[in-house]
Amino acid sequence: MTSLEGAPRITGSFDCSGNELSSLEGGPDKINGDFNCSSNRLSCLKGAPKKVKGDFNCSGNRLISLLGSPKKVKGVFDCSGNRLGSLYGGPLETGSFNCSSNRLRSLQGAPDEVHAGFDCSTNQLASLDGAPEFVNGDFRCADNWLENLAHGPVEVAGNFNCSGNRLMSLKRFPKRVRGTIDCSGNPATACNSPKPEPDRSCIRLVRDGSVRCCCQETGERHIKALSS
Repeated sequence: MTSLEGAPRITGSFDCSGNELSSLEGGPDKINGDFNCSSNRLSCLKGAPKKVKGDFNCSGNRLISLLGSPKKVKGVFDCSGNRLGSLYGGPLETGSFNCSSNRLRSLQGAPDEVHAGFDCSTNQLASLDGAPEFVNGDFRCADNWLENLAHGPVEVAGNFNCSGNRLMSLKRFPKRVRGTIDCSGNPATACNSPKPEPDRSCIRLVRDGSVRCCCQETGERHIKALSS
């Protein structure tokens, strides 16, 4: 299928994935369920429905822009696996937001409100500027170019994954993470704290020849980063 001409204006869920669409023109205006246009040949979202009450999946296309996307998606907004260099033009409010596996160097333009998880892993991010301050689900920024966590979320209700980056410091770590933390695959190796404690794990951070030992203290409900 190469065109959505003739599609209903209003519908429940709508799935046009796995076709050869280069445009969403002619598609539905309002979706009361999920909208799936993944795995097509889309370079932009012009013609996308204006309202989506469920999930919006535009992953696996050739998107270089989110212009035309619905401004509010109650479920998951998934634009992963595209060629995005910017998030401008995307939704203002979503449930979960997944922009992983793109070419992003900035999170500017990300939704103002994210009510569940946020995944910006496997991009080219050197900064988390533009990330939401509060994440009500999991936060993943793994496999980027991050050297620090400045401008990242202040509080994460789920898991926090910053593995596979270039982190040299735990400064600007979220003040509260209710789930598990994964900082593996960074330029750090394990170190022994002077007085090992069962609720504290430490890593040695090496930068410019200097060594620091930073510890994470695990409480019953959250994990707090402590710098030595």
